[in-house]
Amino acid sequence: MDLVKVWDKEIKGKLYAVGDIHGCYNLLMNRLNEIAFDFENDLLVAVGDLVDRGTQNVKCIELLSKPWFTSVRGNHEDLCIGGLHNESYKRCHVANGGEWFYMLDGQAMYNIAKTFAGLPVVLEVNHNGKKFGFVHGHIEQNNWDEFKETFTQEPTSFRDPSELAMWGRERLNDENLQYTHVSGVDAVIMGHTVTQKPCKRDNCYWIDTGAVHWGTLTILNLSEVV
Repeated sequence: MDLVKVWDKEIKGKLYAVGDIHGCYNLLMNRLNEIAFDFENDLLVAVGDLVDRGTQNVKCIELLSKPWFTSVRGNHEDLCIGGLHNESYKRCHVANGGEWFYMLDGQAMYNIAKTFAGLPVVLEVNHNGKKFGFVHGHIEQNNWDEFKETFTQEPTSFRDPSELAMWGRERLNDENLQYTHVSGVDAVIMGHTVTQKPCKRDNCYWIDTGAVHWGTLTILNLSEVV
């Protein structure tokens, strides 16, 4: 699976984005019913962190088999992948809500890690003449095409592009004035950093509003954003 993916299937209905679900399957389904989500025609894009901390992790993973759902890879998916063979990853994972993963049998763990490894780190979706970018944690560049291009090049810093995209938070820091409007894309949607309500800076949106902490799961209708 390529780290950068462009969505190539027709979206007949609306395009939505959902913040970090973290194992809160029932909460997600309740929210979808509240907004009258059309499971036959709409598409829901998750910004990663489908699992950990919540209790319905396997059901959240099963969402990836649904035609109306897709996701980018978050740092908690990355922890599942690394935790299979790396003890430091495993310790970090268990300390951050991942103990459920290591209670599964080895084959189930392998299958989940393989599924997560197939998720893109960056997703681009074109819908109704607008271009939307999805990444879990951070976009380093102020140009969408330059950002995508870094995934095909040798890393130029001590952190590779995937690690920055899944784990970084720098763009939301008030002190980092080098981060401005991201050209070449209408909106970039991210999660990872918990905010009490959706946060917008320039054309970037952060939508992890603490589903597992406060039961406040954000779903954005992207036709209303841009």
